[in-house]
Amino acid sequence: MGRIRRLIRGGLRRASSVVSKHELFEKPGERTRTESLPPRTPSERPPAPAQAPAPPRPVEVPEAHTAESGQVMLSVPVLDLDGVLAFLGAGRGLRVVNHWATWCIPCVEEFDLLKSLNAQLPDGVPLEGLSWDLFDPRGDEDDIAEHVANFSSGHSLPYPSSLIGEEVEPPAFFEALGLSNQTIPQTWLVDDNGAVVYRVEGALTEAHFEPLLSAIYDAGGDFGGEDDG
Repeated sequence: MGRIRRLIRGGLRRASSVVSKHELFEKPGERTRTESLPPRTPSERPPAPAQAPAPPRPVEVPEAHTAESGQVMLSVPVLDLDGVLAFLGAGRGLRVVNHWATWCIPCVEEFDLLKSLNAQLPDGVPLEGLSWDLFDPRGDEDDIAEHVANFSSGHSLPYPSSLIGEEVEPPAFFEALGLSNQTIPQTWLVDDNGAVVYRVEGALTEAHFEPLLSAIYDAGGDFGGEDDG
């Protein structure tokens, strides 16, 4: 019965999907906009939830949503809106976040560059994916979580992704994060305060590497430098 309910729920969500994939990703050749932004003040950030954000919610059957990519095991947790805000929020250190989806052609086309970027990031600065797959659902939450894990493994992505859950409506997500650009791919540098200090809105290129890495060192200081003593 649970499977039948999920199938019915998935059918209803597909029929009532607010945002189509054609509105969510940038087509090849469209202009990529890059911004280097000062950290937002607390008043400019989305309001904190009334209670402490819940940790990322694991999928109901974790083993079905874990896949191997080279030497890396990729597990795809499913996040509600509080979980997304925690994922992008304060207290998680400096990190690079790539917004993507399996149905987004430019997202897939930048995988090789993301692998190269990942290899150049300083120790302690992870690259993490945030999948928008359920904004244009092709199945229920469990199926899509498994699909994202297998897709990541099939493309040998050496970094993990989390999935925005089916309960999160795109307008609520965009409003909570104050997004003016509502398309993917996007790549953000997020600091320990949860501020986006550098962003690439559109497909990543090699030209973005130097300013992004410079922003990382500016935001985080010395990484892995030699001991002067």
